[in-house]
Amino acid sequence: MAAQRVGPSGYVLATDISTDMLEAAADAVRRAGLINVETRVMDGENLDLDSDSFDAVICRFGLMLFPDPPKALRGMGRVVKPGGKVAALVFSAAEKNPYEGIPRTVAHRRGRPMPRMFALGEYRLLDDTFRNGGFQRVSVHAVKTHRRFLSSVETIQKLKDDFHGRAISGLPDSERAQAWEEVEQQLRRFEGPNGCELPGELLIGVGTK
Repeated sequence: MAAQRVGPSGYVLATDISTDMLEAAADAVRRAGLINVETRVMDGENLDLDSDSFDAVICRFGLMLFPDPPKALRGMGRVVKPGGKVAALVFSAAEKNPYEGIPRTVAHRRGRPMPRMFALGEYRLLDDTFRNGGFQRVSVHAVKTHRRFLSSVETIQKLKDDFHGRAISGLPDSERAQAWEEVEQQLRRFEGPNGCELPGELLIGVGTK
């Protein structure tokens, strides 16, 4: 989307510490017929890029996972030009994202560590993180999301097949079935005449250099 936005005269650099993620990005770029995107393996907390060299930096579902988010933001701020923007999309609180939050909360009660994916899930936390990252002009706003499945049973099947169900899948065999039952029981409260409808909330933080 960024590459389409900047057009053929623009340039997008996609970075990640994971080669698998970059291979998926490169494949998507090829399928879209785009030629203005480069991928490069890079540590997001130690960007090996020239200062003042980009108009904007976008960090999608990554900032909360960094060991030191303010350090990462300082690096992003360094590489954008004066007046450029750094935008980060993160998950809001676990309770506002039942699809992602319920399985992780259930697993957490059974001894699994709570993941960092909700670590910046409050307005003030995200705002403070940007300010500690060197930005004075900061805005944070929420984006509502929505998932709909035919039933809680279908939701469970989807969770078992994707990343968000790994917290339960990683439990010992003796606990896994009971944990999935607990997840399904909590999901039933979102069932209605149109199926299992799950609200969600994301936060977007924007800092201007």
